[in-house]
Amino acid sequence: MYFNFILFLSLSTCAFLHSEVGRFLEPISFDATKTSVEEEYEKKAALVAPSQHRTLSEVQYLPASKVSLGRLLIEKKLSEVISHRYQASGKVSAFLTRDWKPFDAGSNFMVKITDCMPDELVSSTFVRFSIWDEGVLVGKFAEPVRLAHYVNVFFSDKQFARGARLDSSMFTPRPVDILKQFAGAVPATAKLSGYQLSSTIKPNSAIRWNQLSKVTLVQKGKVVDVYASGNGIYVTMKGMALESGVEGGLVKIKNLSSDKIFHAKVLNENSVKVHL
Repeated sequence: MYFNFILFLSLSTCAFLHSEVGRFLEPISFDATKTSVEEEYEKKAALVAPSQHRTLSEVQYLPASKVSLGRLLIEKKLSEVISHRYQASGKVSAFLTRDWKPFDAGSNFMVKITDCMPDELVSSTFVRFSIWDEGVLVGKFAEPVRLAHYVNVFFSDKQFARGARLDSSMFTPRPVDILKQFAGAVPATAKLSGYQLSSTIKPNSAIRWNQLSKVTLVQKGKVVDVYASGNGIYVTMKGMALESGVEGGLVKIKNLSSDKIFHAKVLNENSVKVHL
């Protein structure tokens, strides 16, 4: 009887100690498949990125993307950097005029212009440039290049006589290469009010600046309104034009009250402006 009591007491004590200690211990797993090496990665374009689907033994090493720098791709890049260099409106196209040997480079390659001769947009030029790949110099080049600069210019739809007063709505814009036979053509963004034709224009012709002249607004001997301002003063008076003038031009004006002669800027056919 006494032996049974001692056995029961020992078993109770062991059970109590096991339950109390178990509260402070996390279960220990000896599963060999769970290791710290299971951090997963994927190689893309020379960078390592986390993946949820591959283990370390399944890492893929993919080469960085490459492109072949052939004639067409180099001409495209040269067109972009030359257009930016000269801040050209419209579209600039560059064409290499001698053989180009293709070679491989990274897809993020850069073209940097060192020099262009002459230093303006012309139909034929000589360009010195370098090619860089991820900050590394690939090579330096010097190539003769033919350029085209396409801009919308004004074309006539019908014949216009000399002396016709112009307005933008009278013409149709068309894209042309202004570095060749259309040099000096009037861009479609130009303001034509205040101009007239100095020669007859045939149908389907590009309008050129040398065919235009400013309209004479103020005629010599005409009495005009003179607007004078400055230093907080604003006055109007009458004056006589001593010479003819175009819009925005300066003409001599004689004050009809004081006979004082001064220069004033032509505003329109009936008024001029002077700054005191």
